[in-house]
Amino acid sequence: MAQKPANAQSATNKTNRKPRNKITYTPAPLPAEGFVRLPSIIAVLGISRNTFLNGVKAGKYPKGTLLTSRCRVWPVTDIRALLESLSGGANG
Repeated sequence: MAQKPANAQSATNKTNRKPRNKITYTPAPLPAEGFVRLPSIIAVLGISRNTFLNGVKAGKYPKGTLLTSRCRVWPVTDIRALLESLSGGANG
């Protein structure tokens, strides 16, 4: 019988891996003060993630602040000002 290489994984090793605990962020309403993350912003604005991020690149929406290399937040005051400017532009 042919021997397997020492570094070969068996089929049982692949199926016995621990599941990844993926942390997700649920959108919440805008707080009175503080910072909000992207899911909350797109839920309030009613636009897609890509539309918002493209607007950030174009300068239409605020850039936000990096907390870590993978976590960006926006001040609530900036988002409230954005909502007022969007609603003011549509009515007037």
